[in-house]
Amino acid sequence: MRIGLKLTAAFLSIASLVGIVGYLAHTTTREVERQMDRLSRSAIVKVAGTTEITTALYASQLAAHAYLQAARMPSGEIRPDRHGVLGVHQTHVEDGLARQNQVAESIIRWAEDQGLNDLAERERTQTLATLRQLREEFAAHVAIETEFLTLADQDPVRAEVFLENHLCEHFESRLLPLLTAYRERAEQELTQAVRATERAIVVSEQRRGLLIVLAAVGAVLMGLFMSRTIGRPLAELQRAALEIGLGNFEVRVSPRSRDEVGMLALSVNQMAASLQETTVSRRYLDNIIRSMREMLIVTDPEMKIRRVNPATCRELGYLEDDLVGTPFRGLFDQEAISEDADLSKTLAPGIECVLRTESGSTIPVHCSAARMDDGEGKPAGYVCVASNISRQKETEASLLASLKEKELLLKEVHHRVKNNLQVISSLLSLQARELADPEVMQLFQESQGRVRSMALIHEQLYRSSDLARIDFFAYVQDLVTHLQRGLGSDASQVRFQLDIQPWPLALDQAIPCGMIVNELVSNAQKHAFPDGQSGEIRVAFDRKGDGYLLTVADNGVGLQNGLTEDENSTLGLKVVQALVRQIRGELDVCHDGGTVFCIRFDPAKKEMS
Repeated sequence: MRIGLKLTAAFLSIASLVGIVGYLAHTTTREVERQMDRLSRSAIVKVAGTTEITTALYASQLAAHAYLQAARMPSGEIRPDRHGVLGVHQTHVEDGLARQNQVAESIIRWAEDQGLNDLAERERTQTLATLRQLREEFAAHVAIETEFLTLADQDPVRAEVFLENHLCEHFESRLLPLLTAYRERAEQELTQAVRATERAIVVSEQRRGLLIVLAAVGAVLMGLFMSRTIGRPLAELQRAALEIGLGNFEVRVSPRSRDEVGMLALSVNQMAASLQETTVSRRYLDNIIRSMREMLIVTDPEMKIRRVNPATCRELGYLEDDLVGTPFRGLFDQEAISEDADLSKTLAPGIECVLRTESGSTIPVHCSAARMDDGEGKPAGYVCVASNISRQKETEASLLASLKEKELLLKEVHHRVKNNLQVISSLLSLQARELADPEVMQLFQESQGRVRSMALIHEQLYRSSDLARIDFFAYVQDLVTHLQRGLGSDASQVRFQLDIQPWPLALDQAIPCGMIVNELVSNAQKHAFPDGQSGEIRVAFDRKGDGYLLTVADNGVGLQNGLTEDENSTLGLKVVQALVRQIRGELDVCHDGGTVFCIRFDPAKKEMS
């Protein structure tokens, strides 16, 4: 029997078992995917959606109590918008019910496509009916809420009784039981689907494990069979080849079969007989050496040149007779390799160096050397291979020059952007001088300060060697200096303390942080020290865990109404909150002997977003 047929039979047997295992794995995967698709389409969405609807209803109840509480306040107090109090929560409930209805219809279509008629019928008779009842009850609940809002505006006392006897009673006795029953049914469906998936996986694992054991046993048996019929003859051929390689041409292999191994044994015997009559041609080896494009230099143990290939003579401009017998070290530039260095060890890992040509010029090369041993393991010389890397060096120089040119152009762009921003700042200043209204003039000055903070960023980039990151300490120092100048005669009353660690920031982080510092320091200058009071403003920046912590604090009078985003907030504080959101940060404000703004942000979040 031929080796090809033996191997084919063995491989087909193992492949059949592996194919069965793969088919079972594929079937299990399809079943799991089907169950997971059913889960994602039905139970999980139902449970999550019911939770959202219940939360919105509870929030609506709390909002109704809050509105009643606000209605009891004196008429001069600002009351919340009656349509906006409960409208948001009503919208959430309506959206949730609509999504649940869409999910139920999607499940019905999917079940009909999959042939699951029982599931489709159950969704029609139970889920859709329950959702229809929920929508009806919620419509009635909305009508009760509308009646409650009208009554709360007219008579809060009666509205309180109406809230407890009608609105809350309808929520607890009608809506909530329906939602609870709907959620329990969805959770039951989820549990059943998960258990069905687990059962399918367990059964498949048992079958697959059995087939894997059978495949392993079959593979072992096939391996033993192939070892006896192929491995042993091949081992004998290997030993014969080693003997022939060592020069023992009298060795012979007795063919034991008529397959390919037996034919190979006959060929080995014929090769051994031929080698007894002739040897390997040296011309063949010479042709290999002459056809090499790299420079090949063979030396003796004292590193004197014994032989070179034509590529070496072509690259260096020497004749072979001019190089044979000369020290190999003489070809290297003295500045590239010192005379005290061990040339063989220096070149062993391969290095970039410089070789001198016959005309005295130099060429950059990558050179490596390997030791040759004789039959007894003693050093017989060294084989050195060198490649001309002139083109590579020229390409590197061209790339470096291009990179430097682009850096100069980018710096010029930052310089021009800075100049343009300064022109805008000057235009704002000129425009402010023509205004008579102090408040409008103040707005122009604040806008001028914001433009100046951005201009300082580009000025820092123009002066920096790293165009991707900002020296935040130098930037804040320049920014605070400009703000101090804006104080005029009051500058001596306010002290500035900078505690900024030298952490570099990317451009898209430095600009928002600089504007935050500008807004908070400007705000502290205007409001923290009224009537010429003295005080201190501190700006700190440091690492905090995986992120950064930016702090702007003063020991002045503090914020009167806290930090909010309502219509009474100043533009500066709104800008600060918007900038904090831009860098995906968190803003904390505390009032302890002044005002402290703490901004925590993680650069990694900004990059991922």
